[in-house]
Amino acid sequence: MDMTIERLGGSFAARVSGIDAGNLSNAQAAALHQAYLDHKVLVIEGQDLSVAQFDAFGQLFGETVEHPVKNFLHPDFPKVMVLSNSTRLGKPLGVKDAGSFWHSDRSYMERAADATILFSIEIPDEGGDTFFGDMEAVYDALPEKTKARIDGRQYVSQYRWSTNRGDPESRWNFLMPDELEKTPPVVRPLVRTHPETGRKGLFVFPGVSAGVKGIVGMDAVESADLLDELFDHMTRPEFHFQFKWRDAGTIVLWDNRCVMHRATTKNLPPDKVRTLHRISTLGGVPA
Repeated sequence: MDMTIERLGGSFAARVSGIDAGNLSNAQAAALHQAYLDHKVLVIEGQDLSVAQFDAFGQLFGETVEHPVKNFLHPDFPKVMVLSNSTRLGKPLGVKDAGSFWHSDRSYMERAADATILFSIEIPDEGGDTFFGDMEAVYDALPEKTKARIDGRQYVSQYRWSTNRGDPESRWNFLMPDELEKTPPVVRPLVRTHPETGRKGLFVFPGVSAGVKGIVGMDAVESADLLDELFDHMTRPEFHFQFKWRDAGTIVLWDNRCVMHRATTKNLPPDKVRTLHRISTLGGVPA
């Protein structure tokens, strides 16, 4: 069967068929990378991959990297993280809430993530959807006056920083002491130029993991007002794609340089089990 790429409805995402992700030819790998740049989110169903094969597949998209939170890394392949709402003997098997807020992976690290790749191991009959937002479409739809106001501007980000130190999701309650040390503040552009396509996209996120402290050169009130305006704009449904997980053996991969995402696993009841393996690749310093 030949490789085919089909846009999913009216969204920006696409389904890729006719490939074995564990045994790609060079030509297929090149075509897959181009599809990833063109569509930003790819869905590849019907795959039968060992953890080793999934780990190798991730390396097609760059240097894979461990997550800064170490609790649920795969014991044999530490670049693979386990996401699951399941428990065994009273202990969680993986990260239950892998980000129910809009974010981009590693946006808070000096070198952000390029690709993130998920592989489904166990899927419930309903629920656990993943949402994606096209940040280039978000930027394109901004008023010209707002574009002029934010182009060239930067903001300060720190992993899970929050104005509310009592928030259980904040860095002071969520991270271990060594994880706190490894996540210092970083400066990020509000508008990022994609290093491979040259397209501009908004690159600031409302989720607690992004830990947005404020816009450089603005007072707290002006910064908060502008951020609220941008967050309200980017969370409009017309910029989003909702992926409904259907089966085990599905790969979903996306480009963090121009896509934000959020999970809904937090809302699943205990009898609706979803387990995924996750890999991210190490990108450059956003500019």
